[in-house]
Amino acid sequence: MPQERLTKDQKREQAREAARLAREARLKAQARNRILIRVGATVGVVALLGAIGGGIWLATRPAGPGPANMASDGILLVGSDGAVRAVETPAVPADEDPIPTDPDAYDVPARIVTYIDYGCPYCGQFETANGPQIRDLVERGLATLEIHPISILDRAFQGSEYSTRAANAMACVAALEPDAFLDANEALYAGQPAEGTTGLTDDELRDLLDGAGALTDEVSGCIGDGRYKGWVKAATARTISDPDLVNPTTGSFGTPTVFVNGVRFSGSPSDAAAFAAFLGENADFGTDDATQE
Repeated sequence: MPQERLTKDQKREQAREAARLAREARLKAQARNRILIRVGATVGVVALLGAIGGGIWLATRPAGPGPANMASDGILLVGSDGAVRAVETPAVPADEDPIPTDPDAYDVPARIVTYIDYGCPYCGQFETANGPQIRDLVERGLATLEIHPISILDRAFQGSEYSTRAANAMACVAALEPDAFLDANEALYAGQPAEGTTGLTDDELRDLLDGAGALTDEVSGCIGDGRYKGWVKAATARTISDPDLVNPTTGSFGTPTVFVNGVRFSGSPSDAAAFAAFLGENADFGTDDATQE
């Protein structure tokens, strides 16, 4: 019996000790949580200040390696004899800046540079009105076309990140099927979803690229893993924070932003005649009325 009573006492003592340890652990956890809350609040303030004061850093550093053939954050397309090809460039490492395209690299009358969002209806209007004319100039060796896909309209597609996913898909094409980029670009605008919807699914994007001859297993996998989403967001941040790209009329960046030989086009995106006239004013095509063919 004494041994039995001792055993019970021991059990009671063990229970008390376990309760004491549990209570101490709970108090320590509560103390840690209070510290973490205070630290979290401090970090939140620092993060807010960093977001305000550190935006320049975000705008000049990619979140990950960029896609091949987009060293400038855009893909450069050149052509001759009715064919269009992409200029090959290496992928920019995560810790390096984009490399601007040398404006004198190709001796052509018109150097056309566009900044577009695949969810932007005005970009769609510009493509419909002016895409055939631009393609013709590139195919004939009279122009180069540098396309910069960015993402500023995710907010217009019910949280589906359509603009980012579409730009990621086109970055995959640039890296893996670059010579099909212009066909893919036209296909995405031909199938452009309306704002206020969820946009296209990844499979629907694949279908459009497949119809344009730009889909391979590698491209499909690249779309599926969102390989260049981080780069899309970083390239977008660089673009919208570049003072040279801000529209002087509005004081902010918007799409489409289009330059010919460094001069900004300020006409209506849907006015093909106005853009043709703009080309004629800013590019020397000689006696060949290139913009009217």
